[in-house]
Amino acid sequence: MNFKTSRKLLALYCVAAASCTSAFAQDGVFEVLKGEDVIGRILVDRSVQGDRTSYSMTSISAFSIIWMQNVRSSVVTHYVSGRVNACTTTMHVNDEMRDSSHMLTVEGRALCYVHPEEYFVGNTSNPWTTARMYYEEPKGQTSIFVESALRDCPLLCTGEGRYSLTLPNKDSNHYIYRNGKLQQVIADRTWFDLVFRRV
Repeated sequence: MNFKTSRKLLALYCVAAASCTSAFAQDGVFEVLKGEDVIGRILVDRSVQGDRTSYSMTSISAFSIIWMQNVRSSVVTHYVSGRVNACTTTMHVNDEMRDSSHMLTVEGRALCYVHPEEYFVGNTSNPWTTARMYYEEPKGQTSIFVESALRDCPLLCTGEGRYSLTLPNKDSNHYIYRNGKLQQVIADRTWFDLVFRRV
């Protein structure tokens, strides 16, 4: 199967995944904070049916950097028998798509697309994803499969219940757990930091 055909399959999967998102039952809410201001929310969901587990994360936020930025993002991740089978991510800023990624397993191969024009066959042997981190503490893990990049990224335990995930562009996310439950994510960015705090 060539990548042209794969892209069509990925596009079909993206549409299907987007329609699936509305079927999830909301079971987690995080506030998005910039400084002391609440600028948005993240809804996280998990659905388990037999050997299949699906995660969904959707966020909406609005803040001003020179001008107003309205940001919408979504992540949908599907596992089959404990292994990542498919995922899709999108991010829109002021209704313009800025980033997206799609991965679909076809005939045992993980066909990957990262916006704008990167196609490759990926590796889905890592059972940990950013979506899963919202539900379980990644004790003992040294890497996480990041859905937006469709690649494993290094994870460092920095203390009890604390982890730092380094993304391909060298940005980092810091995760804080209490009693095994995620409480807060600090997204460390060049111009500002965002905090995702469990409600």
